[in-house]
Amino acid sequence: MYSNIRAAVAGSINMDIILNMQRVPDVGENVLGTSYGYACGGKGANQAVGLARLGAKTKLIGKVAADANGEKLLVNLRKNNIDISDISTEGTQSGMAAIIIDGEGKNRIVVYEGANAEIIPAQAAECIDENIDLLLVQFETKEEVVIECVNRAISKGITTVIDCGPAKQFSLEKMQGATILSPNESETKALTGISPDDDVSIRKASEVLFERSKARYIVLKLGSRGCSVFDGENLRIMPAYESKVVDTTAAGDCFTAAMALEFLRSGDIYAACDMGNKAGSIAVSRMGAESSMPTAKELIDF
Repeated sequence: MYSNIRAAVAGSINMDIILNMQRVPDVGENVLGTSYGYACGGKGANQAVGLARLGAKTKLIGKVAADANGEKLLVNLRKNNIDISDISTEGTQSGMAAIIIDGEGKNRIVVYEGANAEIIPAQAAECIDENIDLLLVQFETKEEVVIECVNRAISKGITTVIDCGPAKQFSLEKMQGATILSPNESETKALTGISPDDDVSIRKASEVLFERSKARYIVLKLGSRGCSVFDGENLRIMPAYESKVVDTTAAGDCFTAAMALEFLRSGDIYAACDMGNKAGSIAVSRMGAESSMPTAKELIDF
């Protein structure tokens, strides 16, 4: 479905430790966990796997260390048919994330940046050239890296999608004119001071983001409510598909990857967001980050 698309992701690569428990302990309290395990992750790597599983020719731009976790992360990316030629192994320590999942499938994540914080902006941007149709970025690397990569892609006419995770303040004004800017609820509040709780606040937050970024579309990821699309004038809410929630980790990354590919294929932002909602509903029904990403066949069958 998307095999003719050449995609690149500039972003983070982490080893995840996943801690499952019925509830998160209060301060000073011990609780018994139910299980734990390790998985390859990082928002950049998750999105790259999401793109590759949907059939796109995908490369990842990032950095790990020449340590045990770094080698495992690279092996996993190769296994998922991702071009790793633009991943540096000169970091001091590979990135790691501790993911706490409660009995309702809701997660809390602590990220240790490691090598992700050591990416050199100019070197990352140099990897973005005319052989790329699509660029995805997130905020899990330094702000300067994101800005330089986005501006280079925009200058070359490359479809550029900005996933605004994790939640933080960011100089959106320094990268004007991306194709799609897409924060979730907490990220929207961090960027605008507005919590997108209803149609009025969703529109107000979208207007602020549109004015600050000059992006063509503002797509808010609204969790179980689906997503919203704003084009500078019109606002449309697109409901989520029903799904049994097992683990919400990387659901947003999965949504972004599917949305970006479908938009590049069809040019229809509403079809793209519908595809993102489908992908997200599949992802939350499975445990893990990269392991929850659907294939193109699964999306078609859905």
